[in-house]
Amino acid sequence: MTRQIEARVLEWVRRQGLITPDDRVLVALSGGADSVCLLRVLLYVQDILGLQVAAAHYNHRLRGDASEQDEQFVRACCRALAVPLTVGAGDVAEAARQSGQGIEETARTMRYAFLEEAAVELGADKIATAHHADDNVETVLLHLIRGASIRGLSGIPPCRGKVIRPLLCLERQEIEAYLTELGQGFVEDATNADITHRRNGLRHQVVPLLREQNPNLAATVLRQSGLLRKDSVYLDALAEEAFAALWEPDTLPVAGFITLEYAIAARVAALAVQAVGGTADQVHVWQIVEIATGDDPSAETMLPGGITVRRAYHRLVFDTTETEKSGGFASVTLPDSGSVTLSELGLTITVDEENVKKLKINQRFLFQRAAICGRITVRPRTEGDEIRLAGRIGTKSVKKWMIEEKIPAKDRSRWPIFVDEMGVIAIYGIGIAQRVAPNPGDEVKSISVNGGETWKKISNKYYTAQRPYKSES
Repeated sequence: MTRQIEARVLEWVRRQGLITPDDRVLVALSGGADSVCLLRVLLYVQDILGLQVAAAHYNHRLRGDASEQDEQFVRACCRALAVPLTVGAGDVAEAARQSGQGIEETARTMRYAFLEEAAVELGADKIATAHHADDNVETVLLHLIRGASIRGLSGIPPCRGKVIRPLLCLERQEIEAYLTELGQGFVEDATNADITHRRNGLRHQVVPLLREQNPNLAATVLRQSGLLRKDSVYLDALAEEAFAALWEPDTLPVAGFITLEYAIAARVAALAVQAVGGTADQVHVWQIVEIATGDDPSAETMLPGGITVRRAYHRLVFDTTETEKSGGFASVTLPDSGSVTLSELGLTITVDEENVKKLKINQRFLFQRAAICGRITVRPRTEGDEIRLAGRIGTKSVKKWMIEEKIPAKDRSRWPIFVDEMGVIAIYGIGIAQRVAPNPGDEVKSISVNGGETWKKISNKYYTAQRPYKSES
């Protein structure tokens, strides 16, 4: 039996390419049956594979004396087997309280951080964990219950980075039989019997029922997970190509995004969230796709980590909390000539007066000087603002003009509006009022707007067709 188990693990390790000759492997040793089995098997095959084995134990300090007894067992076990051991500890409960995360999530984070540090200190090439085939069944079922993509249903991968799982080919009952035959002791975690924990409930109540239908359940799920993982790798590669073609800083074009098949679009959405420093599970990905395909040009959703995904007409915008700030700006009355700066927007506005015979305007406003009433002020729009644009039919509210020109709702409060004492005379990037539009030969007041990086981030991200009023004789 023992040689059979060791041979199966050896074959699995070779087939999955988990260990190469001269690797130093650090075993995550809790003292439970699974990790003790992992240590014993790797010690048996170390000469065959040409590897070196060490162990690391992390004391979570969650079970009082039981946690200390686990540590003492691990120390004694490693002494008996002449295995180098590194031990670490942390107050998981206090860390969870401070972070607001769950105990299990905090414990996992702290444990893996310790293992990574220990691997670096020992010069270990791989970190071996004792996940087995039954763990994989439980993981797939948990993801299925919560709702998961194909990646979630792919279960536990044999390898992720330097973390390897040599026991995924074994079931729990085989592990216990192996240790019994060796006469090797291990520790039992009493909390594993608590069925109020979802995973334990699946292990003790659901999985036995499934095994009645399929006695080879663990092997079947492991095989199916492997097939799904291969499909997922292929789809991931296609999605990365699509993402590279579509992604601009913080944005995706809606037109290109919605032409993608859902399997690719979902992955592209997840990659976009990752690109701005976040993570998205399946429900968030679905929300992003809904925003892109829906009718609301200003729809948005909040994601964990302070990230907002919003539709800005023809673009999907991915904002962090820092970039999301979008208040207005302070009004500034312009001088008769000279420059002023709108610091909140990074805009410099320059005023000149000139006389032109032929109007050919490029990235500036030209107003008929005699038609201007009093001083010109630049400010955010307010309720009631309206304008009849030169060359356009009808008077409309500034808000309506912005909607028609697809200025995102988030940025309308930051869009510069030029007014005199009679009302609005221009909307930056859209046009000027009919009543101040110059004719050839008129004396004009010229206002040019030059944007720094702050303004470029606001305006160019969404709205590139800036069209100040143009006229030629």
